Amino acid sequence: MAPAPRFSGSGRQGPDVKNILDATDRATDVLCLILMSVGFVITFFHIIGRYILKAPIFYSEELARYCFIWACMLGASVVNRMDEHTSVNYFTTFLPKRAQGWLYIGRQIAILLLLAALIYYGVALSIKMNTVHSAALDISWSYIYMALPVGSLLLILTTLRLIAAKGRELKTL
Repeated sequence: MAPAPRFSGSGRQGPDVKNILDATDRATDVLCLILMSVGFVITFFHIIGRYILKAPIFYSEELARYCFIWACMLGASVVNRMDEHTSVNYFTTFLPKRAQGWLYIGRQIAILLLLAALIYYGVALSIKMNTVHSAALDISWSYIYMALPVGSLLLILTTLRLIAAKGRELKTL
């Protein structure tokens, strides 16, 4: 049996948890890059095939769409990891730093609740759509709908890390 993840007293992840999170980050980055590349290349060849060769690739639109759906959900966690999502913070800048930090944590907790709902309903929808297949690729729609709960789970991981970082920052204020 593997040992439980270790946490140091400072509230930071132990080496095992950090390695798992780093591997997850790298896998997400690579998979997102691959999906975006496949989506772009297949769209390019679809355009060439349809308008120049007059022989379109019949599955290209579907494949590109599914690649972009998954890339968007995975890409959201990549962007969230660096806290780069768009936010309007004009009014919060007038608050004291400590209040800004607590407001940030409150917003992240609200996001966590939304993501938990997306996982729940995304899994339910994916199970429900298991018997429905796409027209061109003949793959189950459940694989496409699983992008929502998988992406949301990755977003939860990155959001928890953001909350932990902000909590450490608040301790120094």
